[in-house]
Amino acid sequence: MDVKLDSLIEKIKKEGIEAGQKSADEILAEAKKKAAGIVGDAKKEADKIISDGKKQAGQFRTNAEADIQQAARNAELLLKERINSIFDNVFKKEVADSLKPDFLTGLIQGIVDSWAKDSKADVVVNEKDKKQLESLLFKGLKKQLKDSITIRVSNDISSGFKIGLKDEQVYYDFSDDAISEFIKSLINPKLKEILDKK
Repeated sequence: MDVKLDSLIEKIKKEGIEAGQKSADEILAEAKKKAAGIVGDAKKEADKIISDGKKQAGQFRTNAEADIQQAARNAELLLKERINSIFDNVFKKEVADSLKPDFLTGLIQGIVDSWAKDSKADVVVNEKDKKQLESLLFKGLKKQLKDSITIRVSNDISSGFKIGLKDEQVYYDFSDDAISEFIKSLINPKLKEILDKK
């Protein structure tokens, strides 16, 4: 009976160990499976985080490059505008400095002699040039020529003059603004070409 009992105990032990081993193997396999799933999920999450980070970094770089390009374009436009403004001021100052009353007198006399000698001319000037221009223009002129020229004042003219036939609405503009614009139109294409070079 002892042998039977020993054999039964041995059998129970063996079956218990086998069952325990099987259960342990199953638990271990399940744990490995879960661990593999957790590692796989963690890797997927890490890959997603890296991918999102790369996308955000790429978007940030694209936005930064676009902002830099826009800032460069704005600076270039501002510089061109400033250079044009400087040229405008220089032209206007140089033209205004040249349009002194003694020069204007000769110019007006030439225009009246060749264009309006049989008509009355209307000359428009600024307040500061009017007296000196009248003095120079009418000095030594024949009475009929004096009667054919009327000099008026306009606050719109800073230097130079406008001339037209009396009682007509058409005037030829020899003001500093008009002459500067004309000179600028001749020079600006070349200046524009220089400024537009990359």
